[in-house]
Amino acid sequence: MPPKLKGLQHVGLRVRDLEKSLAFYIDVLGFRTVDRFRYDKPVGQRIANNFVTCSNQHHVINLTQNAPGFWPEYPSPPGDSRESNDFGLHHIAFEAEDRETFEGWLTHLAAHGIEITGGPVVHSATHPEGDGLPGENRAVYFCDPDGNGIEIFCDMGLTEDGGAVIEKEWHAARIRRDGYDPDKVPVPAPFL
Repeated sequence: MPPKLKGLQHVGLRVRDLEKSLAFYIDVLGFRTVDRFRYDKPVGQRIANNFVTCSNQHHVINLTQNAPGFWPEYPSPPGDSRESNDFGLHHIAFEAEDRETFEGWLTHLAAHGIEITGGPVVHSATHPEGDGLPGENRAVYFCDPDGNGIEIFCDMGLTEDGGAVIEKEWHAARIRRDGYDPDKVPVPAPFL
């Protein structure tokens, strides 16, 4: 058995237009640039990198653009990566602190004209508004300029080995907050 990992720290995305991607991640999602380097530094570098973050971590996303002459033959975005059958990235997800913040994101995305490609939805097999999928979280989906699927979510259920919900009090409070009687909504069973 391998040693335990602490968690996912960052995602690297190869983009078509670095400035357009930076504008999206900074202006729409509120990230900030931490570091960058260009094609010519260090000498002979084939890519430009920008390291952006939405936390106190050095970077959460590494945006990379190939130098001219190293671009692939398909210059346009493929569309929504969540709808593609190609191998590779399906989506990346960012957590909102709570439902109020999540609702604020819906308003913010609409104000920026961002097309919603999925949701908002409640992923749950037991929540009265649920879609039958596991997770116990609210989610909304959209794309960056390169078609990379992005999810913003809140209320992700905490589970133990086997998928059983750890915090039954959390689950009851969430159901109550959403306007339902927790005694009439079962705690999700382990998803195996």
